[in-house]
This record gives sequence, structure tokens and C-alpha cells, in this order.
Amino acid sequence: MPDEFDPTLELGLPPDRYVVCTCRGFISKNNDLRDLCGKFIDCGENFFDVLERYDKLTSYVLNREDATSGSYAKWCVPFLKAFGATDHLIHKYSCENLAMMDNAKRTMNYISSLLPTYITTSTYEHAMMEIMDRIDCPLIQMSCTSLCIDQCMMGRAESRKLRDIAKEISQLKVPKGFYELNVPTELLDEDIEIIKKIDDVISNRIPDAGAMSLMESTDAQTSHKKAYRMLDIRRLTAIDLDCTMYIGSASTDFQPMDLIHEAGGLSIAYNGEDFAVRGATVAILSEDTTVGALFASVFADKGPQAAIELAENWSREYLRKGNLPDNNLAETLLEEHPGQLPEVYALKNSNVDKIAKRSEAYRRSLLGI
Repeated sequence: MPDEFDPTLELGLPPDRYVVCTCRGFISKNNDLRDLCGKFIDCGENFFDVLERYDKLTSYVLNREDATSGSYAKWCVPFLKAFGATDHLIHKYSCENLAMMDNAKRTMNYISSLLPTYITTSTYEHAMMEIMDRIDCPLIQMSCTSLCIDQCMMGRAESRKLRDIAKEISQLKVPKGFYELNVPTELLDEDIEIIKKIDDVISNRIPDAGAMSLMESTDAQTSHKKAYRMLDIRRLTAIDLDCTMYIGSASTDFQPMDLIHEAGGLSIAYNGEDFAVRGATVAILSEDTTVGALFASVFADKGPQAAIELAENWSREYLRKGNLPDNNLAETLLEEHPGQLPEVYALKNSNVDKIAKRSEAYRRSLLGI
């Protein structure tokens, strides 16, 4: 918390680096919003997939000025309400279905003991309350999607209208592959149909249904909001981006990760989507979060370049002889992975395409869609 006593400040030794991390892929496993749609909305998983696809198309392929990745977090809200979701039910379901990454609590406690630590995520606050309780790190500051679904009353006619719209959306087909970042291409017919349908829904049919106020009251942590959050932390701490470590995994992390990467900081794609990897300095593929703790220890002690050097020399031999700041942590990692080590890559122009595809495939095998 901002007002907590920090003995290093009293000694005139304020921190000169800090860590920001995402949630899914590093702390938790499940896609909470997709799970919620599947729970409350008929054919809800495909419904969510369509909205997420539209979100990525408008943000990264069409590059619309008013588009920001992660907006699907607020688009889903009126439909969840129309199918009977309440704040209590959302919180209850999120708690019951939460799946944590291996050693997440240990890792987050370790990282927060080294450096000021922030979590920024698109996950709804209902799930984040449970996540923060499970990792039990009171000094970590957290930003997430704020939502109060009970504040809006919705009549039966309006609910029926939104349920009919949801049925139309869930019937759309979502192509399997996606497009390369910043590469001009021709859209697939299925994507053109998705864009036309959701454009009409958001621009015309949701306002007519009277649900726009509920959607707009949802403070979604979109890609732009995450980038602004990075700049706020920079202003509050007076620590530049080249002294920042960002652990991201989703497409909504691309903007802040790219900012830090370009500034010379440490940007890590942890079980990242394709786009997250393309904004990163290092890519990590692991079902265990201990690798993130090891990189945080190196970053805290020696800075971004030393962490990149660790990625470039990633091997059992280097972990044993690499003069790391926390040899006990390195030994723990080796003992817990007696066979193959988690995959770690230093990203360059020559390998980023290959690693991005590899990371996307690994993410799907570990976390699902």
C-alpha cells in the first residue's frame, strides 16, 4: 500500500527499480471472463471468442483510432446482466473456478520483497479479490477492471433483446489463425462478417437496448489503460522505464511491454500470446512461476542487461556457475525441474517470429483458449 512504512526510504535508500506483472499466464491460469460467459450466456464461449476476435481485429489489424485492445471486458457486461449475472454470482463463480499457476504465491512474495511490485490486469475485480487473497501480498498494488453489475436495473424486454443479440453473435464462426502484426493483409470472409455484425451491435443495437450506461460504467483495463498506468507509476516513483521490469502475456500487454522494450527496460512475455512476444525482450515458457522470480532477482541486483544475459546463456551449467545474486533460488529451480528446464529465449529480429508462434502454441496447451 502507498502509506506502508518502508525502512529503505527512512535510510535515504529509495528503490531505483520496480516490477509490473500481468495475471493470466503468470499468476493464474484460467480465462476468467471467458469462463463467466460460458457459465451465464448460451454458447457463451463462442460468444466471447467472437468479441475478442473483433477486439483484436479493430486494434491490431484495422488499427482504428478509437479501438483499444481489451475493450471486450466491457462489451460483455450488458449480456452477462441480461442472462442473470449478479456481482455476488460473478464473485462466487470466479472463486470456485480459479486456477493458480504453480508456486504463484511463493513467487509473488519473493518478488515483492525485492522491489515495489504492481499488478495490472484486465481481469474483473471479483476474481482479483480472490487472487490477491491467495497470493497474500499486502504490499502489492493492483489495478484491474472495475465493475458493478448490480447498479443498473434491466427490464425483461431489454433482457430479451440482448439475449437475442447474444444468440446472433454466438452463431458467428471464428477463424483459427490470426494475422501478423503490422503486416497489410486481406481479411477473411468470416472476419468481415464479424466486423460488420459487431460494428452494428456496438454502434446501434446496444444503445437502442438501453445498456450503454452499464457498458460505459465498466472501467476496463485495456491496452491503453495499462500503458497509462505505466506512465503513472513512472511519475509517482520517479523511476524511468529503463529501470522497469514488466511481465506480460496477453495482447493487451503489448503497448506497455513495447514501451519498456524500446526504453531499454526488461519486458518479459511469460507464456505469452503472439503479440505479447513481439513487444518483449525475453520470452519464457513455463508452467511454474519460479523462473520469473529468478529473473526478478537478477534484474533487482544488476539491471535489465544482466537479465538478458541470463536468457542468452540459459542452461543448467550457467545456472550453477553464473554467479547469480540468489544461488539458492537457482538451485531450487534446478531441483524442481530435474528433467528439462523451462524454455527461455532472448528475443531478436531473427527469432521473434518463430518464438512468438512457439509461445502461442505452448500457451494454448497450458492455459487453453
